[in-house]
Amino acid sequence: MDPNILAALPVFRMVAQAGGFTAASGRLGISVSAVSQSIRQLEHRMGIRLFDRTSRSVRLTERGRLLLDAVEGPMGLLSGAIETIGQADGQPSGHLRITLSRLAAEICVLPTLADFVRRYPAVRLELSTDDRLTDIVSNGFDAGIRVHGALELDMISVPTGPPSRRSMLASRDYLARAGTPQSPEDLSGHAVVRYRFPGSGRLEPLTFRRGDETIQLDPPAALILDDNSHFALASRAGLGLAQRFRATEEAAIASGELISVLDAYEPEPLQFHIYFPSRDLQPAKLRAFVDWFKRVR
Repeated sequence: MDPNILAALPVFRMVAQAGGFTAASGRLGISVSAVSQSIRQLEHRMGIRLFDRTSRSVRLTERGRLLLDAVEGPMGLLSGAIETIGQADGQPSGHLRITLSRLAAEICVLPTLADFVRRYPAVRLELSTDDRLTDIVSNGFDAGIRVHGALELDMISVPTGPPSRRSMLASRDYLARAGTPQSPEDLSGHAVVRYRFPGSGRLEPLTFRRGDETIQLDPPAALILDDNSHFALASRAGLGLAQRFRATEEAAIASGELISVLDAYEPEPLQFHIYFPSRDLQPAKLRAFVDWFKRVR
């Protein structure tokens, strides 16, 4: 095979994963013009167009997608093997890309992130927060963090962070105006703030436990949000009741700003997991990340 084609394939793979020349140049540590030139030369030598380019976007062509599918597996194994060998006697290093939900970042990672960064200064950590389920392989991520029930298929997963309680919360003002629900079924007569999953568009049901039984309810929503960070503002403003991860609101609960209701029906805690495709040839940077953050359970 033409050695110039082999040399350009890592650049091609990074452009495809990053979604553009500028993003790829930052990850590769070379100029945008060098990335662009490498892709042009690769296309010229192969005699095919790999990317459709506009002033605002770069998108794989059909043949470009076929090439990416062909090289993704072998190049991933090769880079993992090289990194594992190179780091056998040294500190973990390199670019580590993690996709995670905003809640996973807040509950599992951010509390001890500074300690990890100080412990592993040679690891260049990139956290991409997205509440949609992301294909970590096709999008070039090393691992992801999600609630266990939302993991991709065929993934190795490791529990991380503490089991996360969920509570129905409202402001003192709202409860003074609307009253306090005594059972989950009472929520049909209340203003309820609910979450819509980005991507699928599905409304998240409210989950409760009655004895050994788990029940899910779908009460009318007074307000629908697709960003968990907005729920705190809505709850504090007295706009309604919301089922929240308790760890994100402990301070407001302790101060009395938010009141927890229906505690007798609180559902089983949820567990976040770090997930990744395989344990084979796992890079030292990923092993360090997994081992560090699973300790906070």
